[in-house]
Amino acid sequence: MTKAAETIESLANSLRSLMNYSTTASGATFTIGELSSHLGVSLRTLRFYEQAGLLQPHREGARRVYSSEDRSRLEVIVALREFEVSLTGIKQLLATADAGGPNIETRIVALYDQLLEDVHTANATRIAELEGINGRVERARLAVSG
Repeated sequence: MTKAAETIESLANSLRSLMNYSTTASGATFTIGELSSHLGVSLRTLRFYEQAGLLQPHREGARRVYSSEDRSRLEVIVALREFEVSLTGIKQLLATADAGGPNIETRIVALYDQLLEDVHTANATRIAELEGINGRVERARLAVSG
């Protein structure tokens, strides 16, 4: 396993308990149905991630066969999408991992942290906007009921 794959696996391990993923079969390969159940997403979602170029499962005829590395990638993808990280950001993270090179672990972790920080900042901004709207709504209600 490459250093990049080990880092993705490490990220997946840290996300498993947060995401409450179900257990998977202990085999080295997985079907699309097993991963769909494991991740709590539709088969269509997994096919979409493949079409988007986020992973490339092995094929046996028309059947998709996912490796343990594919499972880890999907766990990271699904978690980041649930956190509302953009597909562009996820593609950037996985492209960085796939490119390898010096200090790959440090670069992957830094990018992962930046993606989550960006979502956190955007969420904080949106919360402030919503609180402002709620304040105006409340003042409008009081103005009418006076």
